[in-house]
Amino acid sequence: MAAIKDHAIVLRHLDYSETSQVLAVLTRDHGQQRLIGKGIKRSTRTRVSVGIDLLEQGEVVFLPSSRGEARLGTLAEWHQTQPFLGIRATLPRWYAGQYAAEITAAMTEEADPHPQLYEALERLLTRLCAAGEVAEPLVEYQRAVLEQAGLWPDLTRCVVCDRPAPQGRAAYYSAQQGGLICRVCQPKAHESRKIGADVLTALREERYSPQTTRSILDVLDYTLAHVMGRQTSLRTSPLMT
Repeated sequence: MAAIKDHAIVLRHLDYSETSQVLAVLTRDHGQQRLIGKGIKRSTRTRVSVGIDLLEQGEVVFLPSSRGEARLGTLAEWHQTQPFLGIRATLPRWYAGQYAAEITAAMTEEADPHPQLYEALERLLTRLCAAGEVAEPLVEYQRAVLEQAGLWPDLTRCVVCDRPAPQGRAAYYSAQQGGLICRVCQPKAHESRKIGADVLTALREERYSPQTTRSILDVLDYTLAHVMGRQTSLRTSPLMT
């Protein structure tokens, strides 16, 4: 099988032995790939190797997985192009980067290309390297993940009875139903939560402010956690305090 060359960002890494690593990477044109890097941590007389780090970006050459290799492809080459060192400068930036890697790994399928999501992740990590608030770029990335998965919620109507949702009002929202539910349908819903009018307007118009961003971050994480079937690391991170 021919080797594939692409650009990639590391979503997960695990030491496989003293000299090898197992990686989950998001590639630009070939989706998420799980690869084993044999000997990637082996040092030489002239070079000390510490392996490939979480959230670094590079040019990758790999052999896709085959049935006889436990669905792991083989890393042939890795050339680091951007370490994104700035995200390690503060805990909020680092937690935000780890959270982005977590939801990306969980919400993408192997070998299913999403070039726009790759570019959104690259853009997020670049912004996190700069000083400033992390919540707004993280909200924009949550949106990109949900849109690329085809799971952005319907915020224009009740998704149960199709009644239009009035503008400028609070509403009930159900992650399971995939959008807003009206007061008539809400008592029958298995789960729902109320979203304030300002937060709902900001979500619809993609206009975020310090007053709404944290609440939006929470709502979209609630949606992602429902799809993933488990709580995310955001719940216990300083980003929500």
